[in-house]
Amino acid sequence: MEQEIIHYLRKHPYWYVKLCHYPESYDDLLEEIHQKKQDSLLEKLDRFSMIVSMLEMLQ
Repeated sequence: MEQEIIHYLRKHPYWYVKLCHYPESYDDLLEEIHQKKQDSLLEKLDRFSMIVSMLEMLQ
């Protein structure tokens, strides 16, 4: 999980500033990371579903 946080902070540097000024918002950061992971998983599932549907049409 620590590597995920570091990677996320590199992609979203505004969190550096926010955490520097408001360290209590660390839980908010974790929640945002978790939410983004869920969103990306749902997007992947949607894409997979679309591909399966297209393959079914081709048969």
